[in-house]
Amino acid sequence: MAFSRAGHASHVARQLTDIVKLPLLKKEPTSKIAEIWRSYHEGRQDAVGRDIPAKTAQVLVDRAGAAPTFLFPVFRDGGHFLLLSQFQNRRHFLFTFLEDYKKNPAFSRPYVTLTLHDDLAKEKDIVLLRGDVEKQMLKEEADHVIAQVVESYCIASRYSSDSGPLTFNQRPNDFDLDAMLKHYPKPPVNIETP
Repeated sequence: MAFSRAGHASHVARQLTDIVKLPLLKKEPTSKIAEIWRSYHEGRQDAVGRDIPAKTAQVLVDRAGAAPTFLFPVFRDGGHFLLLSQFQNRRHFLFTFLEDYKKNPAFSRPYVTLTLHDDLAKEKDIVLLRGDVEKQMLKEEADHVIAQVVESYCIASRYSSDSGPLTFNQRPNDFDLDAMLKHYPKPPVNIETP
């Protein structure tokens, strides 16, 4: 197995070498790397693992750099709440409860931290995504949010729409939250808290 055991504070993004034995992973073909990454994260409740092609990751990073904050709804128990995402250091998305952020940005804790691990981008054309999930979120909710991050930034029509990240950042008065909520993809399964 290509994973190491290193402790971490979940809201602090880790290096890929803290998670995997990178020299062993580099020996594998891209499809096997993706399979190993996803398989490792399947059994974990505190983390989500996804992968995207390097070119898709570059689009994500470039567009998130131009539009570093955005809102992502989490649908739960017949309603929803909003997460505010903040893109930082060209590698990390932090997601915090919007109401906590409004009260005091300095003390709003991340519910999810998404890290883009681009260590294999040039050699294997793959970027590994890891979402560290805090207790306020279910893994399935975090996985859906991460999928929507990629789509919101990488699908041009969604990115530049009146309910997309570009409008939210560059023309906030034109941002249409109601349209975003109406058209936002719902999770494939109705998620309810225990």
